[in-house]
Amino acid sequence: MTTLDSTAVEALGWALVHFAWQGVVAAGVFALLNVAAQGAGARVRYALAAFTLSAMAVMPPVTVLVTRAPGHEIGPAAASAPALRSFGAVPITSARMPAIGDRSALAIRARIANALPAIVALWCAGVLVFSIRYLGGWRLVQQMHESAQPILDAEVAGRLARLLRRMRVSRPVRLLESTMVDVPTVVGWLRPAILLPAATMAGLTAEQLEAILAHELAHVRRYDYLASLLQSAVETILFYHPAVWWVSHRMRVERELCCDDEAVAACGNPIEYARALAGLEALRPAPRLAPAATGGPLFERVARLVAAPPAHALRASRGATALLGCAALAPARVRDRRSE
Repeated sequence: MTTLDSTAVEALGWALVHFAWQGVVAAGVFALLNVAAQGAGARVRYALAAFTLSAMAVMPPVTVLVTRAPGHEIGPAAASAPALRSFGAVPITSARMPAIGDRSALAIRARIANALPAIVALWCAGVLVFSIRYLGGWRLVQQMHESAQPILDAEVAGRLARLLRRMRVSRPVRLLESTMVDVPTVVGWLRPAILLPAATMAGLTAEQLEAILAHELAHVRRYDYLASLLQSAVETILFYHPAVWWVSHRMRVERELCCDDEAVAACGNPIEYARALAGLEALRPAPRLAPAATGGPLFERVARLVAAPPAHALRASRGATALLGCAALAPARVRDRRSE
């Protein structure tokens, strides 16, 4: 039993070590493909990020299976196997010693093999810490959901019903008001609900509120809440690799852009939707990490919505974006100064 346990630890340890370079290669390929797909649309870039993150999640288990396959040696014995094969599997004499480079590689491999139990122990501790963190976040989301109250405004309910039909969302979606959220947020995927802060109801026009609801319904239609949970699982298991966090971040950014596109398609007015995003940011007391309508850099998202197709108009659109954002944020700053 002890031999089996040590073999499993070695296989897992080597999988974690090998993923250090595997993750870099996967992220490098994704970066090249992402640059090539800049003009292909947010859906294509989101698919590339999702595929890359999925491939990263599969790499360590595949490495474990390969490492534990019959006939595959691991540990110190495996360190000397390549050298023996390179010398025709004959005894190594003083006249046929491995080259200095081979001996250095064998020494490095032996050191890594000796450190594998510590590597696996640190990995287990990290997974435990991140699991507790995400469980705490999940519990907070449940508390938000449980404390929220139904929105009984007939006009808002009517706009939601029209959007459900227009965007072909077959599942029933509840609209709730919560004091625990700063921005509109989707909760759940089997029985989804949209949580709206009270400030959103009072601070946005009916058209802007409809545009924000369209964005959140796009999250519902795409099952983004479930995708976010799976992302969190991958981030927990492969927490130690920066490439995983970068690819996962790009996936979240492209997800928001996909929902922006669907919201504009549903509302038909990109300028009004851009104003809704700016107005929502002005009502937001502090940034918050959530799969909601304000995820991602505001100015970049607004610039993308209002930018004209010709390249020479990009500077003008960015200037208009900055003015639009500043105009939306100015009232909030004035209110802050008055409150002081």
